[in-house]
Amino acid sequence: MKNERNRPSHVTTGDIFDDLGFSPEEALESKLKTEIWLAVIRRIEQKKYRQADLVKLLQAHQPDVSNLLKGKVATMSITRLLQFAARLGLKAQIRISASSSSEARKSVEPSFRRKRTAA
Repeated sequence: MKNERNRPSHVTTGDIFDDLGFSPEEALESKLKTEIWLAVIRRIEQKKYRQADLVKLLQAHQPDVSNLLKGKVATMSITRLLQFAARLGLKAQIRISASSSSEARKSVEPSFRRKRTAA
């Protein structure tokens, strides 16, 4: 029999943002920022850039580069992080799909494609 002290006091859903009470919108934004940040950091480590190099390359102020390297990206916009990624030679792909947890959110096919006309 397990000791009562070893029993988990909280069962997690497997999603840290959900566990912390983030709204679905806040969780999505945080996940996107995290994914972009990880790609940026991997590229920086791969290229062995120094902070002084990054200030010039990213066209950013030193405190912003420092925050980026420390993972403090909560105040940075997704656009800003994507700019950093592009300046490091990274490409971004965005895939959007319907949430599996909600029937209210239906998948809609984009209608911005130009229709062909008969010649």
